Amino acid sequence: MYTPSNLPTSYVAHWISPSRFAQLLILETLGRERKNIIELLTQWVLRDSFFLIAAGDWFVDHDDLRYSVFRFTNAFDEILDRLRLVRARTCFQLLDLLMQAQKEKKSVLILDPLHHFYNADLQLSLRDRILAQCCQLIKRLSLSNYVAVLVPKLDTLDHERFFPILAEVADEVIPVEEASETEVSQGTLF
Repeated sequence: MYTPSNLPTSYVAHWISPSRFAQLLILETLGRERKNIIELLTQWVLRDSFFLIAAGDWFVDHDDLRYSVFRFTNAFDEILDRLRLVRARTCFQLLDLLMQAQKEKKSVLILDPLHHFYNADLQLSLRDRILAQCCQLIKRLSLSNYVAVLVPKLDTLDHERFFPILAEVADEVIPVEEASETEVSQGTLF
């Protein structure tokens, strides 16, 4: 049975494993990549506790995550108690959850944070203002905790408009073209 301290390097998550304190990393992905995200969550929760904000339309299946953790330990309930999993259903909720994450004092992983900003039912000026506030909070979070943001790349005008605003606050942005090359050098991120 593997413990967090003796995990083989071949089990390092697909993209990132936090290593540097107080850093903001944005990774553009080819899609939602559910299997890889489950593996990422498994590796993070095996190492330490963290705050997960799922902002897109896909929410992490608890059974899939439980099974993934079970591959490494029988104490999966204790391990999964380290994970604080929340879901943002609107851009306003995302803003509230980012404020809540500040109180948690732990690493933060945000999945698909731009999803609700693509909603054309909201005025563009309102989406711009809320996104700017979210970006400020994400940057502030990264000053004391490790923050990773996974953003699915979309070929839409909204993505082209909003992604650069988010990327501007990052310490490092890994575009989708480089993400596959990053798989080989995983040890840089937790």
